[in-house]
Amino acid sequence: MNDTRTKILDVAEDLIQRVGLNAMSYQHISDSVGIRKASIHHHFPKKENLVDELLKRCQVSYSDNYKRIVDGTGSAPEKLRQLARVFEDGLKNQKLCLVGTISSDLNTLQGGSCLILEDTIQNTVDIFSVAFKQGLEDGTLSFTGKVGDTAYAFFTFLLGTQIAARAHGGLSAFRRATEALISCWET
Repeated sequence: MNDTRTKILDVAEDLIQRVGLNAMSYQHISDSVGIRKASIHHHFPKKENLVDELLKRCQVSYSDNYKRIVDGTGSAPEKLRQLARVFEDGLKNQKLCLVGTISSDLNTLQGGSCLILEDTIQNTVDIFSVAFKQGLEDGTLSFTGKVGDTAYAFFTFLLGTQIAARAHGGLSAFRRATEALISCWET
């Protein structure tokens, strides 16, 4: 990937995480990168193309990070805490999860972007499920329902708690909430 394209993606991701998809414009990117809007349109003719590329990139980068956590050593509850810290780090940096931010603008997305977003969410849930399955198998977690449903609940909890903590309570509220939930499952 060439440097200009990467810079455009980096700046767009940062802006979306800070201000939201619909508040971010090609003019914002142009000003931040120091290129003309026409150069952005050369790489990403439509905003939809930019969103699609960001979601695909997010799926790879965060999936790799999440996989390292769930495939690593440690108990399932510790892995859940490590996953929560990824969202906590975003909150520290005033950056909401890209998937959560783009999801909030779902009604303005094109069909292809919606499918990529849905696939990204499912991929994340599948990865989170590894930790929950481990916890059931080794007896360190206890919950009712299916592993995938519980992993989905945890992922969406992290998204929502990150958003709420940004508006009220900050990092300490996020930590208390995530610890309360993980403690409910921990045996």
